[in-house]
This record gives sequence, structure tokens and C-alpha cells, in this order.
Amino acid sequence: MSDTHTTTAPAATTTTTKRTTPEGTGPEGIRLGTTAEAAAAEKKARTAVAAAPERSIRKDSSAAAEAAAVVAAIAAATSTRGPAVKTPLTHYPLAGQAVLERNARRLAGKPYARYLNRSLEMYSDAAEALQAPMPRSGVLLLADAGRLLEAGHHAHENGWCGLADGAAYAASLTRFPERYALWYPHAHIRVTLASSSSSSSSGPGRDRLAAMADRTAPHVRKWLGRTHRVEELLGERRVSAHLRFVDPARYGLPWDRLRAAGYEAAVCAEVRDGWEPRLKVGDVVHLWRRLAPAEGGGLELRSRYWLGTGVRLDLPLVRVAVPLDRVAGLLGLKAARGGARTAYDMFLHDQSEFTNLASFLPQIYGDFLAGRLGDY
Repeated sequence: MSDTHTTTAPAATTTTTKRTTPEGTGPEGIRLGTTAEAAAAEKKARTAVAAAPERSIRKDSSAAAEAAAVVAAIAAATSTRGPAVKTPLTHYPLAGQAVLERNARRLAGKPYARYLNRSLEMYSDAAEALQAPMPRSGVLLLADAGRLLEAGHHAHENGWCGLADGAAYAASLTRFPERYALWYPHAHIRVTLASSSSSSSSGPGRDRLAAMADRTAPHVRKWLGRTHRVEELLGERRVSAHLRFVDPARYGLPWDRLRAAGYEAAVCAEVRDGWEPRLKVGDVVHLWRRLAPAEGGGLELRSRYWLGTGVRLDLPLVRVAVPLDRVAGLLGLKAARGGARTAYDMFLHDQSEFTNLASFLPQIYGDFLAGRLGDY
């Protein structure tokens, strides 16, 4: 089906509702959406069922069967997107197999080891998108990222392509029904907390480590403004990058508008060079949107990657940002970090990673709440 398993993807963040809101961040620790909105969506969906032709709902059916039939009828009556089914991935590169075995040894004996999946899957619509690059006319420009607030879906929610200037673009839609290495055990090698400043890659310090371990702090405090250094496989290549997590408003996605558009959570990051964190080489946006009952419920994750776009060198000591995008293009640096190969690899990894994560996230979170994971 494919010839690589890949990623430079940042770690996704699950969120929980908090009573307090950190200043300058989203409401309730980036927990977005309201009960009223969900109720309105459900009412609209049930109205659609009433107006639709009679389905397999019978008066003599059990309550459970009838409820299931209602959900099926809602989906059949109002869905504008064809059903997507999971299909297994059948190609596992040798480098990925080695990483998988390393991660399996690391997880052995841990209370969450049972969540390591050796077999990966992808939804059928994503598998189709792997077969050829999307048209460049369907690329969402970084400057237009605010269009993700629009209702519905874009023409190319799943796709990848190299750009004319040598950069790479990938769009990915994954589904979430109601530990890092577990997300994609074939490609994730290492993640560490770097400096909270883009000016240095020095150690995080005890204060920042303590903040990360504080279970009473709103989750958004643990990542917003911080930098993670990740080491992963990109196809057969071993790569590293610094991911500096920033406020979504930087991409035209302020918290209040995200909430109004039905989003539950958002995580955005600048992609920076693995060895020189002052050098910005890309951007990534992850948005979790609540699905109405008519769409099957749960969440969908809309992701966009711009790799080799907006290259610049930040000099925080003198508060200067040096734009290097044009120079990077002329020197071939954008093509070295981007292009069709990187776009393809990024799309395939995102689909593999987050489809796998969604397969066990509800269960492992339940174990966490019940105290079955210990201190993990």
C-alpha cells in the first residue's frame, strides 16, 4: 500500500476541563465547545431523521437496538461524506521494525504495555489519498489557516504535495471515537523537554520539569510556550526537530472563534531545526472538532503541515527575526526539508499515528482516571 512509515509530527495533547483559566490561553485549559451546542446539534439531527424515509426502526425492537437504528438513520439521512472503513497497513520498513522492537522492550512490564499495537491501520479515504499528490490548487496557504474555522470540510482534507518553492504540504483528517511511544511505536524514538525559550536548547531545569509533573495544573500550562525536541523516523531517515508550541491565534485561530466553530481543542507549533532551535523551518496545526450525532459523534482531528515554509532565524537576545524564506529557496534548503517525499511521508505518518492513538485513547484514559497506570 505504501513505501514508508514517517513523521515529524508533534505529540497531540488530550485536555480536561478545569475550573481556572490560565491568562492568555483558551477557556478551561483549551477545553472548547458547550453542552448547549451539542444539544442543538443532536436536535437538528433527530429532526432530519423524522423527515427522512422510514428506516429500520421498529416499535417492537429493544431500546438498545432502537437507539442504534436512530444513529444509523441519522447518519444515512444527513451525511454528505461517504463511509470510511479501516484498512490494514501491510508495509513496515526495516528501520521502523527496529524502532518498534526497541519501544516494545522499553514498555515491557509497564501497566500500559498492552496498548502497544504492532499492526497499524488507516481509513480508506486516506489510503486513496496516498496514491497521488493532491493538486496544488487545493493547498491551504499558511496565511489562510484561519479558513479552518469555516463550517464543513475543505475539498482536500486528506492530501499531500510538494510546493513550487521546494516546501512540503500535508493535510490529514483522522477520527477519534468516544505515552508517546505508544502513539506510533514504529517511528517514535525519543522526546525530551527543551528550553521554554527558542534561543537555547539547554536542559529544561527543575522548575519546568516540576510544572510538567503537576497534575493539579491546567494541561495547557504544560505545553503552551514550551519546546519539545523529538527524534523520529521520517521514512527510512532518522530526523530530529524542535517543536515550539504556540497560541493558535498566531495562525488566525483565536480561542473564542475556535469555540464558536465547534472545536474542542487545538495544539499548534512552530517546527524548528533539530540542532539550531532558533531556525524556524515549518508550522503545524492540530484542531479537534466535535462531530454531531449525524456524523457519528466523537471527534475528528484536522491537521495541516507546512514544512519548509516561512523559514526564518530568530535572534531573541536582540529581538530580531531574520526572514530567510527566499534565500532558503534559492539555496535549495527548502527542497532538502520539504518536497513531495516529505509531504508524502508526513501524511502517511500522521494517518498511522493518530488512527492508532484513537484506537486506545479512551481505554488508556479510563485506566489513568482509575489509577491503574501508577505513576507512569
